[in-house]
Amino acid sequence: MILPEDKKTLLIHCQYVYGLGHYVRMMELAKGLTDSFNVYFVNGGEPVLNFDIPEDVNLIQIPAIYKQEETGILLPVDKHISLDVCFAARQNLIADLIEKINVDIVITEHFPFGLLFESEVRKLIEYVKHKNYNARVICSVREIIDSSKGSKRDDYICEILNQLYDLVLVHGDSQHIQLSDSFPLIDRIKVPIIHTGYIVSKEIECKQSQQPNTILASIAGGRLGDELLEALIDCHLSLSKKLDHKMILFSGAFQSDFQKQQTKVAALLSDKIELKEFNRREYLSEMGSAKMIISLGGYNSMIESLSMGKSLLVYNRTFIGNNVEQDLRIGYFKRKGCLEVLNFDDLKSSVLIEKIISQFNRPISSCSTIDINGVNCSVKKITELIDSKSNEYLQ
Repeated sequence: MILPEDKKTLLIHCQYVYGLGHYVRMMELAKGLTDSFNVYFVNGGEPVLNFDIPEDVNLIQIPAIYKQEETGILLPVDKHISLDVCFAARQNLIADLIEKINVDIVITEHFPFGLLFESEVRKLIEYVKHKNYNARVICSVREIIDSSKGSKRDDYICEILNQLYDLVLVHGDSQHIQLSDSFPLIDRIKVPIIHTGYIVSKEIECKQSQQPNTILASIAGGRLGDELLEALIDCHLSLSKKLDHKMILFSGAFQSDFQKQQTKVAALLSDKIELKEFNRREYLSEMGSAKMIISLGGYNSMIESLSMGKSLLVYNRTFIGNNVEQDLRIGYFKRKGCLEVLNFDDLKSSVLIEKIISQFNRPISSCSTIDINGVNCSVKKITELIDSKSNEYLQ
């Protein structure tokens, strides 16, 4: 690809180990940045099928790594190589890329608030700075970190930010949730912190029709939460006797048992339920016309549904390893009256049916005050940072 010489070059490092939240959020941001920058997107998570990549985004897929929930260990998606070999290959690809381009801005997604890939990201920043000392470094992070009370490594995170970074972009609405709610040491961060508003897809703005009886359900990445789809399939026939509805289910992007569940749905002999393979564009289209959404409590699933004024029923899944980020977000918006919650015990058919009917018939409590201008605000703040730094060097 021939890159415009009048644009500065921006490199995004993105890593996800469970679901799709980091990837969806950063790809939307990348899309918004292409008018102003030459954008390179280094993806360390498992490749996502049926997900449109903007043609102006240069996607560099490095050997993918995920995290096994049961053990908490990192594993290569390619089972034929060891983790050490995988990391070495990733490092070589990153070094080769930085050698070929002149990076002006680095955005690290979640790091250093998440430290699993510390060595890799530190080396990336080091490579960039060695070639271009004036390159700016930006942290992009969702509004909630993984703990409600902070962690013993928060001091260290502040040190990294103060040493290496120029800006922290928090993708949330400070009128609702602030970074300080889950990161108590925020006052020790010396670089500017900007709450940008939530990042959502631009596509949802033009998909605001509604089918009065459609219920849409999704488990996003699908590496976790498959029990929700199973429960919805199991209760469908009994639910249909009590509620006139159409159920559209989307499998997870990384789900391995789609054919098994498709066979199970077909055996119901019902034209009121449909199971579709993960497809980001198609899901957004169906979301626009659905009356009610059932989903996990991830950033994108929840915020996109709420921003579209949908009735929302969220499965508050318990994660091994005490990951409470989703629980904190779900709890906040439930207290605001924006959604209702399913717990694991609610997946029993008789309980699930009543929960669905109750939410289906409940008047929607609007959360229209949520700021979803995250992409535009982020682009503006990044541009301002680069312009201000450029002026400093010209003086």
